[in-house]
Amino acid sequence: MPFLRSTSSKVTMLRNVPLFKGLSQRQLEQVARLADELEVPAGKRLATIGDTGHELFVIVNGQATVKLKDSRTVRLGPGEFFGEMSLIDGGPRSATVDAASPMKVLVIGHREFWELLNEAPPLVGKIMRTLSQRLRDAEEAHTA
Repeated sequence: MPFLRSTSSKVTMLRNVPLFKGLSQRQLEQVARLADELEVPAGKRLATIGDTGHELFVIVNGQATVKLKDSRTVRLGPGEFFGEMSLIDGGPRSATVDAASPMKVLVIGHREFWELLNEAPPLVGKIMRTLSQRLRDAEEAHTA
């Protein structure tokens, strides 16, 4: 269920999310307008491997468990995000993600994601660095 939080209080919250560090006040306001804030109970499935993805999730607080195709499990926490790959390439979800604890997440839809990348170029670099690291980690796990 979405919160009805004012833009200014949402901006204050966004300043504490590492993904959005370094954004200008205007860029933070843009994120606040484009992102929905959701409270998620523990155990709720947020993404299923193989499904079409239509949104990016940014964890504000709480923990998520990510189950990858190769059976590895990864834990994500505040400031981390998932769902960007499906938005970038239009492909199916590459992992199943469940809330490991009660969570607060920001959800950014496909159209809003691309609008946000145009409005806040620093996010592009942060997302690309994370994607590159995830690819390196996957290659390492595959060759280990």
